Amino acid sequence: MKIKTLAAAMLMLGYHTSVWAAEAQNEKNYLANPFFTDASMTLSLKNYWKYLKEENANPKRVHNAWGQGVAVDYQSGYFANFIGVDAVYYGAVKLGASDYFNSRGVLYNNGDGNKKSNAEGYSKFGQRNIKLKYNLADAQLNARWGWQVLKNYGVISTSNRLSPTTYSGISGGVSYEHLTIRGAYVENAIDRNSPDKKQFQTNTGEKINHLASGELLWNSQPFSLQYGYGESENYLRRHLLFSQLRPVERLKIGTQIYATEALDNYLAMPASKRDFDHNAWHFAADATWQADRWSTKWGVGYTSAKKENEVGFYPRHMSKNSRGTFISMAYAGDDYMRDGELVLANISDYQLTPDLAVGLAGNIAQFNYKGNHVRTGEISAFTRWAPSAPPMKNLTVWLMFGPGWSYKTSGKTPVLTDGRYTRTHTLSSEAIVEYRFRMF
Repeated sequence: MKIKTLAAAMLMLGYHTSVWAAEAQNEKNYLANPFFTDASMTLSLKNYWKYLKEENANPKRVHNAWGQGVAVDYQSGYFANFIGVDAVYYGAVKLGASDYFNSRGVLYNNGDGNKKSNAEGYSKFGQRNIKLKYNLADAQLNARWGWQVLKNYGVISTSNRLSPTTYSGISGGVSYEHLTIRGAYVENAIDRNSPDKKQFQTNTGEKINHLASGELLWNSQPFSLQYGYGESENYLRRHLLFSQLRPVERLKIGTQIYATEALDNYLAMPASKRDFDHNAWHFAADATWQADRWSTKWGVGYTSAKKENEVGFYPRHMSKNSRGTFISMAYAGDDYMRDGELVLANISDYQLTPDLAVGLAGNIAQFNYKGNHVRTGEISAFTRWAPSAPPMKNLTVWLMFGPGWSYKTSGKTPVLTDGRYTRTHTLSSEAIVEYRFRMF
């Protein structure tokens, strides 16, 4: 009897041992799936200080914000080579602020007005989405659903300080050889300096249900072409046409055309809330020369944005709480996109060592207003240090400093005294220290 009992116990033990071994093997096989083995996690630390002193609307205003940010970026692999998930956590800590700090886009404005006592840090999962991919013959399909970054995605884009602007919606596209077609439909956003989910709005605060955009891209050597189209629901309609030509290895030549049309809800706003009356255009061209140790990029732009009795302006964004695609060099520290404004811009740098570069950036512009040739501009010196040797090869240090000149304004319109505009001065500075490393 004892022998039978012992034999039965050994049989049961053998059975359970085989089950445990099978379960362990299944778990091992499960964890060996590319969804896990191709996953990565990156930690980024960014210290950001942004400063502006200007006297355009008042005797003097100082806009100053300083914060420390952290980002933890998880990206899975693809299960069945088809589906995956991404999630990014962003946090920021306030280190310093002045009144008017919110114009710098670094810290969260938790309260009414723009008082320095409102300045705070924030915490958020700015990105969390499901990603899909599929290959069909020579075509590649991809899509995302959820909170995501859209960088120059048709007429929609993002901006980054301690965290990027992110959008809630769906995006996707298909690529075949040199041709790509993609589009996006988004309904909400989280600003670059806020943890709050926000609706898109008109300049008067009316709700805009969604932004929709699509684009067609042709990428080849030596020529590429991009056409984008998009709308903010019943508010603004926009067309983009970009091209880039590389006639020789060191030279790139680019052109951009932006056309924006006012729709019913925009036209219904009071004139004081409109940037332009009916249509706004911006035309730009640039050329970049890349040598062994130095590079220079020159750009020119012109804006047409008529507005009765005032100076009109080309709006980069399709709504409040969103960011618009705009790659013209007319977008600098100031926005050189007033009606009739012609701008000349340059950015040049020199590589002192493989890790250290220095450079200058500048813009000068002019437009006419009631017999005044109104001139604005700025010039900035900058340096960029990105060491290549361990353990600091993932460190980047950026410093920028420079003066500018503008004019006393009411909106974008010069305030005249005895028929003449009054020149004002600005001083801006920026410092960014960023370190990132891969956790796995």
